[in-house]
Amino acid sequence: MMDTFPPRTWLFFGLRFLALALLFVPVWWLMAPYYGWLLVQSCGLLLRDVWSMPLTAGHIEPQGILHTESVLVFYLGEQATRMQFVKLITNLPPFVALMLATPGLGARHRLIATLLGAALLCVGHVLFIVLALAFAPTLQRHTEIPTALAQFFLTLPFLLWIVLAYAHTLSKPRREKAAPQPRH
Repeated sequence: MMDTFPPRTWLFFGLRFLALALLFVPVWWLMAPYYGWLLVQSCGLLLRDVWSMPLTAGHIEPQGILHTESVLVFYLGEQATRMQFVKLITNLPPFVALMLATPGLGARHRLIATLLGAALLCVGHVLFIVLALAFAPTLQRHTEIPTALAQFFLTLPFLLWIVLAYAHTLSKPRREKAAPQPRH
């Protein structure tokens, strides 16, 4: 784990992560309306078919610099429900940057872990939006729940990175240098 790499390696890891994150985040924000369209489609399907909500339509309203204030709009009958979503989805670029910057991962492991983590984050985005809309009246009365969920989504890329990049090293027993045992 961390003690297997010299400090200089971790410094370069930090610099690579920072450079990649600074590149990936603005590009991801520019792509937000396209990803938002996918979110409207998948969330709309779940809200209509699983939660039986009277969803009639949905669309994206790109807004803000680099689309950072873009809004998902869902129509429940004649009533429009609007939700800013870019802060929610901004956890994906740091995760990808972490996975690409991490030293010591094989190419196959890096690819599989990055794809798996990205998929889990995307599923989390869909679930968050569906649950936020399905339970909107309850969440409006209990403001600590959305705050806790926001904190969870902020830390999720880092938790996934630790688990997906290093879990295999945690499960392997450490080989301690044992002193030779005298033979009797």
